[in-house]
Amino acid sequence: MLLTGTIFNTICVAVGSSLGLLMGNKASSKVQTNIVTVFGLFTIAMSILMIVDINAHINVFIALTLGALLGESLSLHDRFSKFSSKLGEKDGGAFIKSTMLFCIGGMTLVGCMEEGISGDNSLIKVKSLMDLFSSFFLALALGRGILFSALSVFVIQGSLTLGFYAIGNGISDALKQDITATGGVILIALALELMGIKKFKTLDIIPALALIPIVHYIHGILTPLLASYL
Repeated sequence: MLLTGTIFNTICVAVGSSLGLLMGNKASSKVQTNIVTVFGLFTIAMSILMIVDINAHINVFIALTLGALLGESLSLHDRFSKFSSKLGEKDGGAFIKSTMLFCIGGMTLVGCMEEGISGDNSLIKVKSLMDLFSSFFLALALGRGILFSALSVFVIQGSLTLGFYAIGNGISDALKQDITATGGVILIALALELMGIKKFKTLDIIPALALIPIVHYIHGILTPLLASYL
């Protein structure tokens, strides 16, 4: 079954966050703050690993810039924040952060590629077990907004898997590297926000993930044309 990995991941997030909510009232505010800080630091470490193998820096930069402009013009972050505010300010914020954390990482992108293209969901299952523990500790620290992100995992991760399934093997290794690197930069913004260092409208940058294939394709066309005139 194509979405087996996504379904398993959704269940892991739901179970982990539910257990975290049951234990949440036993954790002090200092412990909760430390947990979020640790997750921020770990997210930065994972982001660096995602960016290390970047293929074309200029492609990622252009995609991020255009993505930020597009996201801002569409008010993606504000719209999503307004929607999530129905959960309450704290839970809505937790929902957004956990959605980003569970759905934008390198393991998500690469895992969805592998499941969609080759049917191999082993990486998604490894990620699912990591998310089981992550959702437990995040729910312990941030509350029930983490539980609602299980739905985000199903919708976003499932859509990515189906998208890669439709594209098939048409994605080059170079493009995979740039997609992963773009996700890594977005996760750094999320990590800084988790640690309270800088607030970003992180969702406004998300269109960059959709734009990077277009930028990559245009770059591939223009490069030989420009070379012929030099």
